[in-house]
Amino acid sequence: MENKKIKLLTQIIFYGALWGFIEATLGYALHWIPTLIAGTIMFPIAAAILMRAYNKTNSKKALLYIGMVAASIKSIDLFLPSYSIFKTINPMVSIVLESLLVFAVVMLFTSEKVTNKIAAAQIASIGWRVGYVMFMTAQFIFTGFVAASISSIASFLQFVILSGAISGLMATALIYLDSSLTYKFKFKFDVKPVFAVGLLLIAAVATFIL
Repeated sequence: MENKKIKLLTQIIFYGALWGFIEATLGYALHWIPTLIAGTIMFPIAAAILMRAYNKTNSKKALLYIGMVAASIKSIDLFLPSYSIFKTINPMVSIVLESLLVFAVVMLFTSEKVTNKIAAAQIASIGWRVGYVMFMTAQFIFTGFVAASISSIASFLQFVILSGAISGLMATALIYLDSSLTYKFKFKFDVKPVFAVGLLLIAAVATFIL
């Protein structure tokens, strides 16, 4: 039983650190390209990581913990005095919402029916964006800050519907590609605790530096 708990914890740390590292590196780089393009890329990667983690752990709750690990890594930016607190909190909220929505539809993702997989990706992709817009609306009420996603009806529809739908389709394709390659090449990777902790430290350093 203890070995199973250690193995599960190792998987959670590893995949959470992997997500956090990608957020710190690729996520940082994407800030230099148009928002619509950048906004469609990170969720598919996150969804693919979460689904791979689910296939490894067979635990729905693990998906939530993985999101918490990734969000915790992002929280390191709170210790940078020159960095806006909202530039840290807002991505953290996005990460938590993404993991929550994938958690909610994971059974559809694992369905044999392609239509269910597509529906799951669309629900998760659009769903977390709806939650994020609600958070940004609350932020506006308390701070007066108007985020681009709520600056107009057109911006709202672009962020939630257009970008959400495109991102959902990309997530479906990426998850399918990942599972196909894994099956074809019989790829197996046994994550050791030292690998998980090592990647966690690397992700933390990358977040602090970038």
